[in-house]
Amino acid sequence: MVVDKIRTGLVERRRNNDTGSTTRIDLGEHVRLWDQMPHNPWPRGMAIRVDATPHHLAVLLFIRHAWGIAADADVPRLDPLPAVGGSAIPDTAPRAEWDARWRRAWVRAWDWYSVQEPDPTVHPTPGYIRAVSRPGQDLDPLIPPFWQADYGWEGIDPHAYNAWEQRCSPDAFAVPRRRAAASPEAQSLPALTAAWQGGVDSVIVLPYEGYFARRVTSRHLAVSAATRDDPGAYSRALRTAVGDGWPQ
Repeated sequence: MVVDKIRTGLVERRRNNDTGSTTRIDLGEHVRLWDQMPHNPWPRGMAIRVDATPHHLAVLLFIRHAWGIAADADVPRLDPLPAVGGSAIPDTAPRAEWDARWRRAWVRAWDWYSVQEPDPTVHPTPGYIRAVSRPGQDLDPLIPPFWQADYGWEGIDPHAYNAWEQRCSPDAFAVPRRRAAASPEAQSLPALTAAWQGGVDSVIVLPYEGYFARRVTSRHLAVSAATRDDPGAYSRALRTAVGDGWPQ
């Protein structure tokens, strides 16, 4: 089940436009943000990856909420709040141990972005995914670390989790899909272009309440879904990411 989930998430959809720019949608957001547009305003060569509700982070957010652990972690309130279903902290280890495991996994999940090097020419096989998903492996540049690789789905109601993940990424399941001109990136294009020129090429979208923006690495900007869906807030986040600079 873990391998199937990872393979689904690793599907990368790319669309070239008339200017030669490419936008990649991967790890969960199965929508085409860019259609061919007349008088395309996208700078030639600009490529932005939008990672909507990345599974390796989302499942940790769900666990924290469902199990009531790591209450003091630096995590904003979730929006939408999950319905946890039959999820409950397992009795196979003390609560303090599950809390410590979650905290280590949370740090490791974010550390992955410092080594991520997505290569559109590489398509991981099930065998490769199984190999890098074994417990105790180093961070892999293609595949993020998944909680399930270490602990399975114990204590997690998969139906409740999947329903929440769909609510977090409505565009991924919408029919018809949102067209390019209506996408958040198109609505905040000047700020997006400035952020890209400042080194940002990946946007991580999280189900957080209200405004949230944090530059994670020189390449990655994390924002809340609420921020991305508000052109003014998204432009502010993109401009702040550049204005604050980043250690080179």
